[in-house]
Amino acid sequence: MQRQHWTKSGPLPATLPAMAEPPSKVNALSSQVLQACGDAVVVSDGLDRIVMVNPAFLAMTGLSPSEVMGHSAELLGMAPLRNSHLNGVRASLEAGGRWSGESTQTCADGQQIDTCLTVTALRNEAGQITQHIRTFNDITALKQQQRVLAEQARHDSLTGLPNRRAFGERLQQAMSRARRQPQTMAVLYVDLDGFKLVNDRHGHAAGDQVLVEVGRRLDACVRLTDCVCRLSGDEFTVILEGAGHPDEVRRIGNRILERLSLPHPLDGQTVVVTPSIGGTLFIVGDNASTLCQRADETMYEAKRAGKGRFILNLPQTEMKQEQGT
Repeated sequence: MQRQHWTKSGPLPATLPAMAEPPSKVNALSSQVLQACGDAVVVSDGLDRIVMVNPAFLAMTGLSPSEVMGHSAELLGMAPLRNSHLNGVRASLEAGGRWSGESTQTCADGQQIDTCLTVTALRNEAGQITQHIRTFNDITALKQQQRVLAEQARHDSLTGLPNRRAFGERLQQAMSRARRQPQTMAVLYVDLDGFKLVNDRHGHAAGDQVLVEVGRRLDACVRLTDCVCRLSGDEFTVILEGAGHPDEVRRIGNRILERLSLPHPLDGQTVVVTPSIGGTLFIVGDNASTLCQRADETMYEAKRAGKGRFILNLPQTEMKQEQGT
């Protein structure tokens, strides 16, 4: 798998800058710097066999010097220096520069950690690569935090259901599957009738309680392969995949209508909030916009017909199935 490629610097200088200290002192200082460096450093030869590592690398991976020295970097869990694993790495190194980006490292216990990696190539006077220097640090905690934030950005904070953004993504995926393997796929739009009165009479905290319960009831009405989302306010959607037949969509829609119409206990009282549900089937030629527009229009048709009902739009035959409370 290719990893993210961040930057590529210009060519490195052909020779090292002059040193004021004698070579022996410079070498000793270089060794001390390598040992004290907090970032993991790995030096390999032209064939990418390990010739030197620093303590930070051993501490990060749990490997011992005897397990590392002389072995292939790839066999030690490092990404090989190929474009298939590190996008653009060959061009960067062949141009005499360095490659920087993200990679993974397999540790001694088999755990994979995310790393920020920089690879530099050293050359001899003939221009041949003699060493590769990998410098990297552990960014696993940062990547995990990013994944958590990305997941949170796709879920509604109140109900925990996928939100509008996630609905769009999952709808595209479901449509792609339906195109590859023809099957009955449906989208339901669910809007709560008179929900504003709940907020006005009982307060927004009570309204939030109703929304959370509606989300739970919707989830209980569908299968594991289906997806319930909260778009905004009191508007929810359901993606039904592989229903098999419009009759199954009707059955699920009617079950949702029945369950959502049950009373909600609030502060010793009961509140009934009925849903208006509009559903439609995916047909070849649909895109996300046309499919959602048809479901949305059918939901408003249910409201105009008296609310508290489910209407299924069958675009192939222009038939509509209506179920009232």
